[in-house]
Amino acid sequence: MSPKKSIEEVEQEINNNIANRIIEPISPSVELIQRTENMKYLIWRAARVCYSIKSLPELEQEWGESPEEKKTGLVIGLIDRGHRTTYSHPTFSYVIVSSRVVSHQMVRHQVGVTIDQESQRYVPYETGFRYIEPEGVNRTDFKKLMEQAYDQYMTLYKDFRLKGFGKRESAELARYVLPSSISTRYVLTCSLAALIHLNHVRVKGATGRPQEETRVVCSEMSRLALEAEPWLKPVFLGKNEKETTEVKASSTKN
Repeated sequence: MSPKKSIEEVEQEINNNIANRIIEPISPSVELIQRTENMKYLIWRAARVCYSIKSLPELEQEWGESPEEKKTGLVIGLIDRGHRTTYSHPTFSYVIVSSRVVSHQMVRHQVGVTIDQESQRYVPYETGFRYIEPEGVNRTDFKKLMEQAYDQYMTLYKDFRLKGFGKRESAELARYVLPSSISTRYVLTCSLAALIHLNHVRVKGATGRPQEETRVVCSEMSRLALEAEPWLKPVFLGKNEKETTEVKASSTKN
């Protein structure tokens, strides 16, 4: 175990961190890190268990002999009719970087969504932080506000450290003055049903105009899901969007 630092050493370390701080904007990002394999089969199988008296070997044979269009049509039909349990089995897992504004909105989607998020109790921002700019803001003015927020955070953090608190305890108390624009990382796993709902609410605006950053993040989640499972296109794209996409694809080929 390393020897405990003196108050003078703690203060010097904090002052060095303040002098070399990094306060800068970043863009939100989304990475798909894992998804359920054989997603279509899982949904199909769940539905056939509900509605068929066939034995399990017979269902396997039916799956193997059914044309792909028929299997896809059955699954898309289930989703269109809102048979949510069948398409709640498959999941997508993402690593997301966003502001805490967006992460606070994500945690409200409790059904079918699991989140593990960077902790402001255990991750002190001694050396600065990165942040997400809201739409329409003056970048220079906003950066100054973020620098002021960091100064307030470090004033509290330093005060607690010099009183003998550890890094975790000091960060836990000082975080009260951190802005919601600060960037945060989290792993989010959601069922296909939850992702469809997120797309419906946070991208298409079914319950009101989505906040821009939230729309960007959820749009990227949906885009990555479609890239991995293109057969889901009719679910995520409305009729007009689907037709527009097909026209663009046709134009590209021509």
